[in-house]
Amino acid sequence: MNYHYSTITRTLKVFGVKMTHIFSNVGVGEIEELVINAKLKEATWRA
Repeated sequence: MNYHYSTITRTLKVFGVKMTHIFSNVGVGEIEELVINAKLKEATWRA
């Protein structure tokens, strides 16, 4: 999984295998927690 954080728009995009997760209004301290959240969503996603 890769991610891109924009400090101007405070948007976090997490690129997964099955989907792309987009979080808005994210602080720098929240990035790690949201990446873990996206990994859990990928793991529990039904095909």
